[in-house]
Amino acid sequence: MTALWLLAVGVFSISADPNAATIDGGPGPSREAGGTDNVTALSPPVPIAPVQPVYPERARLAGRAGTVVVRLEIDETGHVTSATVAQSVDPDLDTAALVAARATRFLPARDGEKPIRAIIDWRVDFIPPVVAPSRVPVSVTPSAPPDPTVERRGHVEGRVLAKGTRKGVSGATVTINLDALGETDSNGRFSGEIPCGARNITIQAPGFDPVRVERDPCIDPSPLLVRLPPRPRGTVFETVIRPQTSVPSLSLRTQELTKTPGSLGDPFRVIESLPGVSAVMWPAPVYAVRGANPGNTGFFLDDMRVPCLFHLLLGPSVVHPYFFDSLDFYPGGYPARHGRYVAGIVTAQTRQPPADMVHASVDVRLFDAGGLVSAPFPDGNGSLAVAARYSYTAALLSLFTSAVRLKYWDYQIRADRLLGTTRMTLLVFGSDDLFSTSGSDASLNELALRFSRVHLRSTTPLGRGLLTASLGLGIDHSKAPLADSLPLTIDSLSATPRLGFRWPTKHADLELGFDGEFQRFSPLTAIARPGLLDLANKRDARMMAVYASVVIRTSQRLLLTPEVRLDTYSVSGSNKADVGPRLSARLALDDDRTWLSAIGGRFTQTPSLPLQIPGAESFGLALYGLQTSWQGSFGIGTRRFAGLESTVTGYVQRYVLVDVRDPTLSTIDPLAPDFLVRRDALSYGVEVLIRRPNVERLHGWLAYTLSQNQRALGAGVIAPSDWDQRHILNLVVGYRIGDYTVGGRAHLHTGRPVLIDQATPQELRRLPTFYQIDLRADRRFVMNAFTFEIYFELVNATLSREVVALRQDFAMINPTPRSFRIVLPSIGVHGEF
Repeated sequence: MTALWLLAVGVFSISADPNAATIDGGPGPSREAGGTDNVTALSPPVPIAPVQPVYPERARLAGRAGTVVVRLEIDETGHVTSATVAQSVDPDLDTAALVAARATRFLPARDGEKPIRAIIDWRVDFIPPVVAPSRVPVSVTPSAPPDPTVERRGHVEGRVLAKGTRKGVSGATVTINLDALGETDSNGRFSGEIPCGARNITIQAPGFDPVRVERDPCIDPSPLLVRLPPRPRGTVFETVIRPQTSVPSLSLRTQELTKTPGSLGDPFRVIESLPGVSAVMWPAPVYAVRGANPGNTGFFLDDMRVPCLFHLLLGPSVVHPYFFDSLDFYPGGYPARHGRYVAGIVTAQTRQPPADMVHASVDVRLFDAGGLVSAPFPDGNGSLAVAARYSYTAALLSLFTSAVRLKYWDYQIRADRLLGTTRMTLLVFGSDDLFSTSGSDASLNELALRFSRVHLRSTTPLGRGLLTASLGLGIDHSKAPLADSLPLTIDSLSATPRLGFRWPTKHADLELGFDGEFQRFSPLTAIARPGLLDLANKRDARMMAVYASVVIRTSQRLLLTPEVRLDTYSVSGSNKADVGPRLSARLALDDDRTWLSAIGGRFTQTPSLPLQIPGAESFGLALYGLQTSWQGSFGIGTRRFAGLESTVTGYVQRYVLVDVRDPTLSTIDPLAPDFLVRRDALSYGVEVLIRRPNVERLHGWLAYTLSQNQRALGAGVIAPSDWDQRHILNLVVGYRIGDYTVGGRAHLHTGRPVLIDQATPQELRRLPTFYQIDLRADRRFVMNAFTFEIYFELVNATLSREVVALRQDFAMINPTPRSFRIVLPSIGVHGEF
């Protein structure tokens, strides 16, 4: 039987009087994580016979109150098969919540017309009684005595808004004393006739604290305006439905993308705190994943490759942080729909603009400022979002020095439109960076990076499946002081067509697709000598692939995903092809609270520099051949401990990589044909992740990596790779106190191996262990029509120095360390309207 796991939350809001209980039922509308469309109609469980919890008398008299979260497992018939307390308040209140939850009947979750199993989190709010203020009686002489046999009634109407916004809350339940008046419409409006006299009007909605007001409709018939305060716990009322897959990945959403301490608010930077990731030289955002070179890991935005991930020096990522919807990290063994990288990949999805009204956000930080505006189309059939960011770092630097010039800016546009049954999405984004120094050779040392991307995607039902087609166009401009410090300028054009078809069936989901990338490079260099690598020559690159993937549900517990990808490469007239089989499996051991996972496969990539530079790619195929890897991993995970998800993963990966031939070169010339060399490499290790979701008051994760990464240097010599850090530990913690959130990150890694400079003979020694602590605090202010947040972050609050090299001083026995200390403060304001 199909096993689909849903996360949903319902709310019981209970007054102190057990006879005055009101129920605001059920999970909200479903959506698929990552912003993609479901092929089938997936729906969460719906309560059909909710049981009123009884407020325990002892707890009521003692004034004990709070929120109990009960985790329910619901079978295909709608019966609760298991109920456990996920968040405890008090033994009496916990028991009362469990008794009511176990007795509640549901319509089961469904995959189309098929009932399926589900897990939901159900919140039970025990609220103490609200004492109405005393009233002073007023003597009124009526003009005529009322007819005691006729009940006088009055009209009540109003609108419910989410506090801090101008958005109406749809589906909010309105009750008058104990009687239900109805629900709000799509604009948050309600109306009805109720008896005269002072009445308690209660408005409740998932994700908000309930609000009670008192009104006599016959004395005051004016419309009510009620603002529901959002619960300060993140997105707990959202039903998340993810496509079934056995490919292991780590997903980040909502506040984890923008509020992780140490990331400076950048979603892409969060990966440096995840298992398997080594920061090559902090704080530079350059990452080696599972021992491979940084250039062997790919980054994608809405399935389109991002050529440049961060702005220069210590700048932020090239995409506005609030343009993101989700981020998935595959440290190895990624799905067949992606390719052309031999290590891991990071895929990010942009957020669909809301279509209800105009929204805007503004960010002002110490180094830059940005904004985002979204609005629906006039006919209501679609929406548009525009974001941009500009750095005034150059102006700040000019106050201290005129020797350095730095500037950057970026932009993003997304438009969504529904044409019949076809959903069209247009994404446009790009960035511009410039770094230079003063002096007579400033033009030779200038570093400039600029790129733009346009991506059009259509998604339409076809038969019983879903057809997705997209085309991306790109233009890059890079200028870097390569090749004996002489400038190399590369302009490139690219086109990336994609076509995919997903066809779900009862026991399997089939996906077929085509993935292409066509590039034209036009380098310009002042160097004129024969024998240069084709990195400095005009060249065309054509890379195409077809792939097939089948998610097989062999039973309720076992999920298998066999995949295959055929890649063809053509660079400067040289042609290569490779078949990459992949297989992943997931076995649930204990009603999916404990599971085993495994994946293995083959991956290929054209030759690459150790560090990614836009335009400096797809070269040297005839000289070096393809980079390849065989990867395998096995893991065990569990959710048996309340509020925690823990995984342990062991992996082994064997590479053939393009590497720097001699790391002691005093003059770097990537254009020389002997600068790079093919090397065999081996990486293996264990990754541990213990995670508490950010919907909890105390949230975060503990990530630990124990690994060994080796390279074959030739002549039988095996040595650690340049990125070999045996131990990497990250502890990320956040804690919410009302509208305040405080948190921190503790990071520690052992040193990587380096050759001692000027040592004779050459000697390899490890750098010292490095640690740092990062701090973050923010305060959220929820006004009536807008919200804003003030935050402060201090990266490297411990003032730690990082040693990056060792130099032999012949007057001393031990080498002299070369180190630096960087402390990054960030103060900012984020406002939403």
